Amino acid sequence: MIKHIICWALVFLFVSVYGQNTADFQLLDSRKNIMCYTERANGIPQKNTTAIFRNKSTCDGECLYVWESGEPNTEQNIVKNEDDFEYTYTQDGRHTVHLQLINKASIPDSIYNQNIISVIKNSETSDSVDIQITYLGGDNVEKIAQIRIDADNYDSPENTKEIVVYSPLVSGNNFTYEIDDPSTMEQPAPLQSFSYNLQVDRENFKPHKLDYWTYYWEIYNSDENNEPTKQIYEFNTDSLTYLFTFPLENYDPGYYVKLKIALDTSQFEDSEVIDYHDLWECVASQHVIIPVTDYFFTEETRTENDVKNRDAKIPNIFTPGGNDENEVFYFNTNGIDLFTVYVYNSWGDLVYTKEAQTITWAGEDNAGRDCPSGTYYYVIFSDKKDERHETGGYIHLFRQE
Repeated sequence: MIKHIICWALVFLFVSVYGQNTADFQLLDSRKNIMCYTERANGIPQKNTTAIFRNKSTCDGECLYVWESGEPNTEQNIVKNEDDFEYTYTQDGRHTVHLQLINKASIPDSIYNQNIISVIKNSETSDSVDIQITYLGGDNVEKIAQIRIDADNYDSPENTKEIVVYSPLVSGNNFTYEIDDPSTMEQPAPLQSFSYNLQVDRENFKPHKLDYWTYYWEIYNSDENNEPTKQIYEFNTDSLTYLFTFPLENYDPGYYVKLKIALDTSQFEDSEVIDYHDLWECVASQHVIIPVTDYFFTEETRTENDVKNRDAKIPNIFTPGGNDENEVFYFNTNGIDLFTVYVYNSWGDLVYTKEAQTITWAGEDNAGRDCPSGTYYYVIFSDKKDERHETGGYIHLFRQE
């Protein structure tokens, strides 16, 4: 938007002042200098973070009142009346409310009568104040005027009470999730497709007191309408990240996972502060449906209800030997079952066995010696009584020199 600059076109607008212009306000409820978001129901806010500031200013004639909540990235509230200022905080942090009072006689009618967007004080001396007014002109073009006014026609309180807000509100989803990948730069590994890193979204939740929060997780089965049915797990932690392993595959629709971010009142040394400011129920929650897919099986057969009829997704060739590609024989696991793998050579001799939740084979026997190139037969067993994930087959080892 094109901005027209009116630079000092109106320098020193001298007016006769018959009274004193004083900007003054107070917090209507003294308990509101410390506030906390409270949840009436899941995701439904109770506006106990609404603060009202009583305007006690005095103005000779008409004045422009420029209120700022102190909350980052919020616009000024500019009014041409003496009404009280009401604001609902959502962002966690320490905020200072600011008020500017400017006598109408100091502002040309061509500006005062327009839609004023912002007022910024640039400098001040004992006699004058330089302000910058951004407004929307009659041609609907944003314009900027630099105005120097008499100091008696401008006032702004220097010392105002700080507003402290403990807000667990999150602008987006309050947590993210991803499958835990145990691979390293040196050693690839199968995905444990039931194990997820549940992580508080630090892009959207940036508390000014990180240690003051506890994170409550609730895990439910869900129905076809994505509504929670039976709760299967509930736990809390002060960690931003939690590795959780779901009990079974549930990819349609998935698990109903809920995170409640709650203020840890034990962090306050004085319990009277908790009572006085009503901080006991400072909490916000959100939920996400997380589909859990068993990547042990192929995509084509994963929808087969009878697990025994599913085909395992297992590679049939690997090439250990230092070329950094396809170095290890492995397959995705669910991260829950305890697997046992047996590897036999073409003569039927057992060369390798391992019991773990994650199965890999680097082409070595149990003594750590390299197995020669050739065809090997493997059998995989699970500790589950339903014999899920049990399979067998051939693997071709081509050792790279």
